[in-house]
Amino acid sequence: MSATAFGVTKEGLPVTRYTLESRSGITVGVLDRGAIIQSILVPCPDGPVDVVAGFDDISGYEACDAYLGALVGRHANRLGGAFIEIDGKRWPVTANEGAKQLHGGLHGFDQKMFAAEQPAPNCLVLRCVSPDGEEGFPGEVTLQATYTLSDEGALSLDYQATSTRDTVINLTNHSYFNLNGGGSVLQHRLWLAASRFTPIDADALPTGEIRDVAGTPFDFCTAKQIGADLDACDEQLALGHGYDHNFVLDKASGELATVAELCGDQTGIRMRCVTTCPGLQLYTANFLQSPPLVKGEKTIAPREAVCLETQYFPNSMNCPAFEKPIVRAGGLYHERTIYEFIK
Repeated sequence: MSATAFGVTKEGLPVTRYTLESRSGITVGVLDRGAIIQSILVPCPDGPVDVVAGFDDISGYEACDAYLGALVGRHANRLGGAFIEIDGKRWPVTANEGAKQLHGGLHGFDQKMFAAEQPAPNCLVLRCVSPDGEEGFPGEVTLQATYTLSDEGALSLDYQATSTRDTVINLTNHSYFNLNGGGSVLQHRLWLAASRFTPIDADALPTGEIRDVAGTPFDFCTAKQIGADLDACDEQLALGHGYDHNFVLDKASGELATVAELCGDQTGIRMRCVTTCPGLQLYTANFLQSPPLVKGEKTIAPREAVCLETQYFPNSMNCPAFEKPIVRAGGLYHERTIYEFIK
């Protein structure tokens, strides 16, 4: 594993890029700011293909609010009403998307500097602390994120966190994938092990309903192109401006299972997603504004990337039927997601 300078933050803090390299030729670049996955290079006959969107220096990430590649939390996705409630006690949290919170507020883990160390080859451990009361959340949370790249090219993201008080923790990685290296992802083929999803309201918040995907544009139980039904006349697609929905994964809670497979139509690169999490957010980059200049002097526009964000369900604190990501004082949050790349 190598380490190189990646610029300086607005606060004057130096950022380092760590590179993991597998024997299969896959390389992964990770930043110690936001625990960001900055690049994933997959070897192809015409040269390596970078399958995640990102920037060439830290200033690009600071100027963009799309969470490209970042570790997101304390609570990934949306919290309606911008509050959490545990055992009848309510804490208001920072509202940063209208009256709700998105991805942990204004200063979530995506904004933090992490302490990095390499305990073994192709293994990077990133650590940080979120103080008690940060963004309104109770408890001092100590987070350890371990990124491991196998010889075969599987990238494992292992999240462990503890809190000094009862709190909520719901973490995800927010990488924007394009297995062609650029252009539209609507011809990518996607399979999801999810026979149900959670419909949203006009504020993009799950309503608490769990609905079957059968007969709807949300049915990916058999692989199909992402764009196959994207323009269908469907209220949910209209509310999300495309896919921006949580899928209920067909597996036992806590079970590590394969839940998705994405295939690039031009490169043939396949990516499998394996996770312990109960849900997965499918997002077709609908809200990218003023297409930002990204790596290699390219731009990225809506529907030119897709996110597969493993998670607890959004708005779960307001939905009685949803499993709550509550972590008790002294207890352990531990979830794992693996992205396997096959060529």
